[in-house]
Amino acid sequence: MSLRLKSGGRTPIVPRPGSAIPELRRAGAPGPNGEPRLLVFASLHCADCIELLPHLANTSASLPEYRLLLLVAGDPRDVREMSDYFEWTFPVFPVNARDMHDILGVRTYPLAIFELGDGKVARAAAVHDDREIRRLAEGLLLKGGDKHGLHMPDELHP
Repeated sequence: MSLRLKSGGRTPIVPRPGSAIPELRRAGAPGPNGEPRLLVFASLHCADCIELLPHLANTSASLPEYRLLLLVAGDPRDVREMSDYFEWTFPVFPVNARDMHDILGVRTYPLAIFELGDGKVARAAAVHDDREIRRLAEGLLLKGGDKHGLHMPDELHP
């Protein structure tokens, strides 16, 4: 996966547009299947993530064009309990913290990746609230236009 580097540093921060999505199947999540997805990576040991988590149901509802998948570094029992508490209707996958880093390549939390169904990063950023996620999505998919009711901006066509 091609990653942007923090200015002056060596730590990979966010995947670059066009780079391959991490191999999610290794974390128990489905791979690309042609549908646009919003992948959110979080950790139960991250204060910004804990603040974001209660707002993800709103995020999912406000972006119906995308299937939200949440991958959370933390104890699987805690992740299940949290999912039940918030009554999320989107899939939630507990991931070992080391696997999140070593296998999925996640270096910053919370991280949002938009994927248009092709297994490649369309946009990615560290996010802190629902508004930032929605802003990141702006212009990626527009309702209407083609036979699937979605339009990809010309600059994103291969």
